[in-house]
Amino acid sequence: MRDRINARSMSIAAALLLEGGALYVVAAPPQRWRSALIVKEEPAARARYEAMLQAMQAAHSLSYTSRCSAPDGSASVYRVWRKRPNVLRVEQTNETGGFRTKGTTFLDDGTHLWVHWSGDRPGLLIDTQKSWEQMRSDVYVKQASLAGADSLRGKIALFGTAWLELILEPGTFHGYPDPLDPYIDGIRSRGTNRVHDEECDVIEISFMGAQRTRYLWLSRQDHLPRKIKEIVRDADTRVTVEEWSDVTVNAEIPAKMLAWSPPQGWRQWDPPKLEDSLLPNGQEAPAFELRAAHAGKIKLSDYRGKVVWLYVWSAGSPQCREDIPGLQQLHQDYGDKGLAILGFNCTDDRRIAGVFLRENAVTLPSVLDASESATRLMRLEYGNKAGLLPLHYILEPQGKVVDAWFGREQNAERVLAALKKAGLELAQ
Repeated sequence: MRDRINARSMSIAAALLLEGGALYVVAAPPQRWRSALIVKEEPAARARYEAMLQAMQAAHSLSYTSRCSAPDGSASVYRVWRKRPNVLRVEQTNETGGFRTKGTTFLDDGTHLWVHWSGDRPGLLIDTQKSWEQMRSDVYVKQASLAGADSLRGKIALFGTAWLELILEPGTFHGYPDPLDPYIDGIRSRGTNRVHDEECDVIEISFMGAQRTRYLWLSRQDHLPRKIKEIVRDADTRVTVEEWSDVTVNAEIPAKMLAWSPPQGWRQWDPPKLEDSLLPNGQEAPAFELRAAHAGKIKLSDYRGKVVWLYVWSAGSPQCREDIPGLQQLHQDYGDKGLAILGFNCTDDRRIAGVFLRENAVTLPSVLDASESATRLMRLEYGNKAGLLPLHYILEPQGKVVDAWFGREQNAERVLAALKKAGLELAQ
């Protein structure tokens, strides 16, 4: 028996080492190895991670090229320049094989964020057919500066220009915290390794009970990354590798690189709002019958006669993790008073999502179905074409939309007004 246990322990250890060392290898499915994948805290490894953050925040300027790649060979390339207090430039392209897309430039001069293209711009996630046809050439976007208070990674993701998102939040340079940091399980050392002839300390970080794992190769010279590998264990385990090159700290960045004004004849484009793609008020919500998190199936029509708060979530979203306890409380308080809190998850591995629900004593009914039909339903019929989370729909008792929005609704009055309009008034 002892030999079998030792053999199994050695196989787990070997798999974990392989996962970290080989770029696109994943050790094993979470159903088997979840407990082994949850990293235990090591103070020395934590110190290396903190040294990385301090190095980024102490630098006067920082520039580098980041290449984010996937196992299929596709890649998104970012050339990044950042300067204090709140100035940045990012030039982003995508490539696969010998093909490269046109570039997108994001430039924040401390007052405004400018987004522009050379020639025709690519079709974006936020586009409508009309916006693409009418505002395709010689256009730019002008928005408020991020000013260190918003996520550059998130902003690029909203535009949908990149095939692969940055792993490390570049806003860390300006003091914007990585939203995943509060969900770190632990950080441990993985020895040393060379990247492009630089000696690096390798650390491993797991988040949210190993829903996500990152490996960072940190240069011993400046403590900054030279390579990052991220494994996201959702329904389709995703692996991304981000490689840094041409890393330069505290060098002078030419002023012309950090300023821009639109050429004569160019037009300012105000992109459609993400909510514009959602179902309009008064439209009946599309029917569904999909696999439930706990047992059986969930059929939307079974909730006719109740006000429905449809909440689209994922166990890997920090906002969702913060929202769900409050929604569970509403389920307990108003579930027998005409309100149905109904979760919808078409993203996660069932085991990881199930563990999250159990650990948080969540009993509200939820779809947990990552099938193609469930994903298409949410993206196409419910209008979440960008796949953003969380997403809220308030439905009146006959199944028609009363209100819909993305993200955490900070205005409680809006939520209360939507529920009241749907026919349910909550005690304040």
